[in-house]
Amino acid sequence: MTTNQPPKRALHFETKSYPRFGRGVYSDVNPPSTVKSSPFFWWFMYLRLNNDYQETAKNNGIGKCSELYKDFGDVTNIDFKTWWRDHSYLFAEEASKYKLKLAETKDDLAPFNSTEVVNVVVPLTWNQKSLKKHFSMLLDKLKVEKGQRGPKVGSDTAKYSLGRRWNCGAMETAYKVYVARQAHMEKGAKETKKAQHKGEVSAKFKVAWADIADMAKVIVSNKDSEGMARDKTEIRRLQTILANRHYKNAQAFIQSSVTKSFPSA
Repeated sequence: MTTNQPPKRALHFETKSYPRFGRGVYSDVNPPSTVKSSPFFWWFMYLRLNNDYQETAKNNGIGKCSELYKDFGDVTNIDFKTWWRDHSYLFAEEASKYKLKLAETKDDLAPFNSTEVVNVVVPLTWNQKSLKKHFSMLLDKLKVEKGQRGPKVGSDTAKYSLGRRWNCGAMETAYKVYVARQAHMEKGAKETKKAQHKGEVSAKFKVAWADIADMAKVIVSNKDSEGMARDKTEIRRLQTILANRHYKNAQAFIQSSVTKSFPSA
């Protein structure tokens, strides 16, 4: 699929956790930590698991995810590094026409009637405390948005942006649990006497949740919070709970992957 990518420029993303590939040989199976720590990588990986997107791709862009497919294209027969090279601009914020800098000539001055930028005179005879106080008052007067506390969530200008706060470690574990669970699923006709459900496909899993947790390396401590040893039954019970939780999280990530904001709130 041909990508209508704009001319190359330095891209700015809403997070510093954008993928960095390094110079080694790249593989989605074992990507470097600087890639796995990026939510954009997991967006791509979960999109691969979305059935609606897979069907749309098989039908050459016709289906429930046709609009997204126009932008993202094929994600199955391509590695993330190659895909990101051609699609990273979709997640980049729009470049600002202005930047904060010291005006050294009249050519550096901004238009005086602009609603996007102002020229400020800074008395260098004032101390930093006074300057910061008056600069803060000036920003309030100009009604500049203060922004929210904590890490920034979402972008005002990127076509596709990050949603709620995310944890790549949790995304990775959920992904491993989901893939392991699906790999040990067998499908068969559902046994039912009701004609309207005859031949319906059901999912049967051949491996216990606790074993799936082992495969996905979901760790449960051998001791509880009070330092008491846990027996094998208790450990497997906790593994079952955690594996179920991660699996449900993965399902939510998969659904979120076909929206314009990942992960969805």
